[in-house]
Amino acid sequence: MSLAQLALRLGLAVPFWRSGMSKWDGFLELNDVAVLLFTSEFQLHLPGGPYPFPAPAVTAFVVACAEVLLPTLVVLGLATRLVALGLLAMTVVIQLTVPDGWPVHLTWAAMALGVITWGAGKLSVDWWLVSGKGKA
Repeated sequence: MSLAQLALRLGLAVPFWRSGMSKWDGFLELNDVAVLLFTSEFQLHLPGGPYPFPAPAVTAFVVACAEVLLPTLVVLGLATRLVALGLLAMTVVIQLTVPDGWPVHLTWAAMALGVITWGAGKLSVDWWLVSGKGKA
């Protein structure tokens, strides 16, 4: 079971990590393409819309940070259920941004829901901390 939970966490992390890493030119320095995408390409497809993202430069920075931090935490298995909830929320926003991508987004959502439901398993920092292995 723990090996399956680890595989689920890795499968969920990879697409977000890749996307996040493609947005950076250096430490805390977004590349121009990331900002351009949120400024002119990405829009939220909501009723009455589509609508542009608010504060696109800030949104791009926050998203790029989350796309690196959350996958790292989910792979480590640290605050796993909360982190998976964050990745699920990001998946919903991505679906609203790219509505035709629903088959892939549905897969991400299913993985996130699996991690939220079953947790990180024994191959995780969460288990290590809860089991008392992390105590001195």
